[in-house]
Amino acid sequence: MIKVSKYFPAFLLLPALAFWVSCSQQRQLCLTPKTASLTMEMMHKANDTTTLFTDTALPSAVFIPLTDNPAKRNAFVYTRGSSFAVSLSPDTTMCMWLFATDTVSYQSKTIDTITFYYARQLQFLSNACGYTYFYTLDSVHTSHLMIDSLHIINTSVTNNVNTKHLQVYIHPGF
Repeated sequence: MIKVSKYFPAFLLLPALAFWVSCSQQRQLCLTPKTASLTMEMMHKANDTTTLFTDTALPSAVFIPLTDNPAKRNAFVYTRGSSFAVSLSPDTTMCMWLFATDTVSYQSKTIDTITFYYARQLQFLSNACGYTYFYTLDSVHTSHLMIDSLHIINTSVTNNVNTKHLQVYIHPGF
């Protein structure tokens, strides 16, 4: 007769436990920004007699995406600043944003539109982060109510948050 040790069930459980632990997946953290944001710098004429432009801090700029999806029509109100970031749509090759220099002009319906035309490129970031879209700006148009003109500085919109892409020149009256 074969004598079974009292530790025999533990020896059977040990390989099963080792198999279960080895199959659990350890996910890496994504430390890279996944969203490619377009950064705009607001410019204003220094005074009426000069052609010198300086960056201007808007009191509370309002940006609203014009989209077919009502859930994505949230207004983005920024606090005082001269540089603002908006995102481009990964679903199309153009997107429109409503723009007001502050919440008072937005409530009085003094708003401008900014339309971005761009090409999309699917970009692999890393195993942890996966894929995202990067963009190449083709052109930018505005309705010229508050915005005098636009100047594209950098056409490549990536996840680099330190890049300025567009200079927006505001009419002197706003």
